[in-house]
Amino acid sequence: MLLAACQQDGPTPEPSVGSRTVLVYMIAQNSLAPLASADIEEMKEGMRQVDATSGNLLVYIDDYSAPRLIRLGKDKKGKVVEETIENYPEQNSADANVMKKVISTAFNQYKAEKYGMVFWSHGEGWIPSPAKTRWFGQDGNNYMDIADLHAALQVAPDLDFLFFDACFMEAVEVAYALRDCGSYLISSPTEIPGPGAPYQTVVPAMFSAENAALKIASCYYDYYQSRYNDGIGMSNEDWTGGVSVGVAKMSELENLAVATSKVLPRYITGKQNFDLSGVMCYDRRTDKQYYYDLDRFIYQITAGNGDYDSWREAFDKVMVYWKSTPRNYSAYAGMFTMNQDAKGLSTYIPRMSAPSLNTSYQQTEWYKVSGWADTGWYKN
Repeated sequence: MLLAACQQDGPTPEPSVGSRTVLVYMIAQNSLAPLASADIEEMKEGMRQVDATSGNLLVYIDDYSAPRLIRLGKDKKGKVVEETIENYPEQNSADANVMKKVISTAFNQYKAEKYGMVFWSHGEGWIPSPAKTRWFGQDGNNYMDIADLHAALQVAPDLDFLFFDACFMEAVEVAYALRDCGSYLISSPTEIPGPGAPYQTVVPAMFSAENAALKIASCYYDYYQSRYNDGIGMSNEDWTGGVSVGVAKMSELENLAVATSKVLPRYITGKQNFDLSGVMCYDRRTDKQYYYDLDRFIYQITAGNGDYDSWREAFDKVMVYWKSTPRNYSAYAGMFTMNQDAKGLSTYIPRMSAPSLNTSYQQTEWYKVSGWADTGWYKN
């Protein structure tokens, strides 16, 4: 990991105060690199509809060129232009210390009344990568653990939204781990479309005065829903394979944890494999299948009784937005059906065939508070 100090171009500008500053953190030194430049062009298109005197869109890009932090502003004629804030030496952008420096520079130099962040890269929810327990962001062979991401975000101001333009991040384990970092978590419980977010429509939504998180999700979904054609003739330039988008309200996650801790020990006693035939699996990789619908799992073990109804009240306060096209595309399995009763927030369900994952799961905060420890499932 390279932890070299930042290299600034010219004097540090005076802090600029606006209505909202959004930082897009793009870790693109991976297979997604070819899509990064196209997304930046979409962001420029979106910024044409934003008042750049009060809204600051900052983009940190680490692709196969030198890492850099830019602002997408406007010149005197109203044309959207790139303004370089800092250039950096080669560094590991999946390192928490590097992210902290970028966040500090961005939000200190461009202060605002409201803030948001976009995380652009590969994602794998809470699931282990080598030497990690759950991660977002791939920089070469380096990955960012969710705990490291949480640590990096401690230097950020209060964020209105955390928008993960990455796969599998709308997971209860991720949301709970980041619950004190922002007001809303926007992402997908499954694989996202190859081109990622349509920033030409999402960027204006990011700068909405009210309900920005819901508007971001709506713009993301509406764009792909309008082009949905069950994957026929699909390409990254013409994505017809659908999308799934959810928004979790972070302040309600503690109550959901309490509600879950009342249900799991009551209906799960000892180690067992679960009948998941009626539970949506968002993960279509046949050798993995890590992400299952949390709501349907609780429904399954309670048979939808009064305990489920009480739990569901807490759940509905968390998931304030969820939409999916009838089918979605998986790079591993092609088009697959999204169950109509799926509710958009995934969870891991332990199974006896995955002892190493089960051990890793015990390290998550969600495991510790959700009642799994009291079920007897993890006892030898």
